[in-house]
Amino acid sequence: MTNRISKPIINMVLLLLFLVVLWFIGDVSHLLSSKENIEREIGYIVLHEGIVYFIQGKDVQQSDIESFSSENLMYSNKFESVSILNNELKLSMKGIKSGDKVRIWYSEILESNPAKIKVIRIEKL
Repeated sequence: MTNRISKPIINMVLLLLFLVVLWFIGDVSHLLSSKENIEREIGYIVLHEGIVYFIQGKDVQQSDIESFSSENLMYSNKFESVSILNNELKLSMKGIKSGDKVRIWYSEILESNPAKIKVIRIEKL
C-alpha cells in the first residue's frame, strides 16, 4: 500500500502557493510605491504648551520663534505656514529644541487649523 497524494490536492496546493506569491509581490510593490510618495520640508520647530509646531517662512527670526503664541496664529502673517507635528511613530526628538531648523519627511497632511503633519522622520539641520 503506497501513500500517494491525489492530483487534485497537489493542484490545490500549487494554486494556493501561486496566490501567496502574487500577494507577496503586490505587497512589496505597494511598499515601494508608498516610499516614493513621501514628501519632505524644511522649517523650524517650536515647542509651545506641550505641542510641537512646525513653522515655515523665508524671514523667520529667533525673536519670532520666542514670541510664538498659538492663540493668534490665524491673525499672524509672520510665517508662511504653521503646522502641528503628529508624531505617531514616537520619533526621537532628542537633541531638537525650540528654534532648531529641521527637515521632516511626512506621509500625509491632515486638514485642520493648524494642519497636522504625520511625520515619518525628523532631522536637525
